Amino acid sequence: MTKQAIDPQTLAEFCIREAEEKKAANIVSLKVSEVTTIADYFVLCTAQSEPQMKALAAWIQKRVLEELKLKPAAIDGESVSKWILIDFGAVIIHIMTPEMRERYQLEDLWSDAPKLEDLQKLEELSGKK
Repeated sequence: MTKQAIDPQTLAEFCIREAEEKKAANIVSLKVSEVTTIADYFVLCTAQSEPQMKALAAWIQKRVLEELKLKPAAIDGESVSKWILIDFGAVIIHIMTPEMRERYQLEDLWSDAPKLEDLQKLEELSGKK
């Protein structure tokens, strides 16, 4: 079985749609590839409860495996820690409670990274998509 490389932007967009499906809040995707070597994209989202956090993490992993045949390189954190990280290599998903999102403010920490949504709008305006 040959493993196909998945475009990081495609993977990030897929994870965003799946997070939306499970009612994640405040979903933001940052293209961090030009400011770090950790990943190409961070997808940040908020879960309103521990059960929702568990469900989001399980759902995203399941759907990425089913549709893109990709398993995470690592999963860190638990719902009781109020932050779960799913590492797909080029794309890292951060599922956080509102309190953790406020405390760590990853959007501010990585403010040099453009939002995927902004890049998509620029592509549309320039006629590239």
